[in-house]
Amino acid sequence: MEENHRLNEQDGRDRFNRLMFGSKRDNEKTATQPTANPSQPSIDFEELMINIDSLIDSASNLKPLFKKAYPLVEQLLKKNKLP
Repeated sequence: MEENHRLNEQDGRDRFNRLMFGSKRDNEKTATQPTANPSQPSIDFEELMINIDSLIDSASNLKPLFKKAYPLVEQLLKKNKLP
């Protein structure tokens, strides 16, 4: 009976320790090791940078168009507000 009480007491401390501090590190290391997933494609960073560069160039080429079109849009908004 005393041995049972001691085991329950020790089990209670283990539960408390797991709650407060997590499980043992050995178990975590094996569970959280990154595994290579062959179904995920690798990212080609060079191609990504080329695409970002072309998007920035396109946006800079469109900027003068927006500057010319904005006053027209502003006039249309003013006309809709009056009556």
